[in-house]
Amino acid sequence: MKLLLRLIGTAALLIATMQTLRIGYSDYLFRKDTQASVERAVRIWPRDGNYHARLADFDSTNAILHLRRAVALNPGLSRSWIQLGLLVELLGGVEEAERCYLEAARRDHQFLPAWTLANFYARRNDAERFWPWARRAAGMSYSDLRPLFRLAFEFTTSPEKVRERMLPPLRPVEHEFLRYLLSERLDGATMGARLLGKASREDVPVLFEWMDRLLEGRRVSEARKIWDALSDKRLIPYAHAGLLTNADFSHEPLGAGFDWRISAPPGVNCTRVAGGGLQVQFSGRQPETFELASQQLDLAPQSSYVLSLEYRTVDLGGSTNLRWRLGDTVSSPLGPAEKWTRWTWTFRPGTINRLTLMDRRDPGTIRPEGVVYMRGLALTQLMAKQYSKPAPPVLIKLSWLQPRLGWVEFHDVFPPPVRSKWPSWAVPAPSLLQLLQVWSAPSV
Repeated sequence: MKLLLRLIGTAALLIATMQTLRIGYSDYLFRKDTQASVERAVRIWPRDGNYHARLADFDSTNAILHLRRAVALNPGLSRSWIQLGLLVELLGGVEEAERCYLEAARRDHQFLPAWTLANFYARRNDAERFWPWARRAAGMSYSDLRPLFRLAFEFTTSPEKVRERMLPPLRPVEHEFLRYLLSERLDGATMGARLLGKASREDVPVLFEWMDRLLEGRRVSEARKIWDALSDKRLIPYAHAGLLTNADFSHEPLGAGFDWRISAPPGVNCTRVAGGGLQVQFSGRQPETFELASQQLDLAPQSSYVLSLEYRTVDLGGSTNLRWRLGDTVSSPLGPAEKWTRWTWTFRPGTINRLTLMDRRDPGTIRPEGVVYMRGLALTQLMAKQYSKPAPPVLIKLSWLQPRLGWVEFHDVFPPPVRSKWPSWAVPAPSLLQLLQVWSAPSV
């Protein structure tokens, strides 16, 4: 009896060993990943659904048969259910395809089955079934959501309806949706306002993108509201947007909104100076024309402004070629200055109020090589009386003045370019000094 038991145990061990060798060898063949090796693996061990699923990729003619066998052996193969559904749908089996997709979603609660069903119902133009699966897919996404948003906008043109029907309350999804609206030039105001109302650190980058898009569209007042709201929440290191933000460069520029955008090209080193200010070092190999720093301004259209700063140069023989630009208005360049020199520029805002520090080599000059320091940058708005046009001259009738100063040749007082702008019957009332000069003149 003991001998019989030993023989049975030995036989069972031998069978188990043979099975292990079969499985191991079939797995070795499967990993070689050629059609011949996978076919041989299926023959050696036909009970593995993964082998049949992979064989369907090689043998497209019999792909449906291989996939049916794969899901029968392993119903948890969600990708095989989806692949089988796609092939069946192409042959017109819509109902069977839907069952395959639903089975994949029942077995696998990840993104791909939900995305597949959203696509399926979009193809069938079935909005009622599309929205739940689209929302489920959005909540489980681990990649780009733009294709899903495009499907959603096939059913509606309203961003708010897409948000209500499809977006789960997840910050990454809301960020992606706002970015999609901005990229497609759709109205992102409602979505942006929702994010702004509950904004935290993680929302700042996408809110900056929204703000920059508004500034590109010259919707400065709307962008300023976003900036001020972020300031109130202390999500940016600045107060409400003023005439000039971060004028002393005491903070690292944000590169967005109403802060500086620094864009030093090769050959130029632009750094902040301790205590406030900017250092620009030219190598002499920089481009002939480039922008170094820029900032979007919010200016009153009918006002005038003065930009002022102090600067000095080190080891710079000629002009810095640095100048400021606002729209189409460009200042004169900053010349060489071994000592700290005060510099001002008066200008009126235009349609594009983007203040830019640029460098442009004038004909006949060389590229600068050396260092320029700037500090005390300030922007001041002039009051109306500080920049008012001269009052028009008071006109009096020549018939009244002629008897009193009949012997005067008026062209001696008022030259033709000035006199030609007035009516023939009138001359401007002379100043007291001019009248005294006329009356004291010797008679002719």
